[in-house]
Amino acid sequence: MSQVRADSSLTQLILEQLKNGISKDHIAATLKDQGHEDYFVKELIRETVKLRDAQARSQGLTLIVIGAVLCFFSCVITLFSSAGSQSFSFVLYGLTTAGILLIFAGFTKVF
Repeated sequence: MSQVRADSSLTQLILEQLKNGISKDHIAATLKDQGHEDYFVKELIRETVKLRDAQARSQGLTLIVIGAVLCFFSCVITLFSSAGSQSFSFVLYGLTTAGILLIFAGFTKVF
């Protein structure tokens, strides 16, 4: 049980260091200096990087879905709206642009 806690705290430590811009080689050297085995350090860093990438991918896909829904509602409102020209322009150009920006922001996180 304590090994699982130690691994999760090491994972959090590695995630924080990666977020701060510290290289993987420097993190590995630090963990080796603390007495961890070479294979364990390599696997832990590899899995932590996978976890970080999966979290970013998940956030990106969420942004893509929100942007697509916003674009869809913008299209539906534009097609069925008989409102004045001021709100028509806002819906047609404003909401669609916001949706497209969210989609591209999601693409930057996924790819």
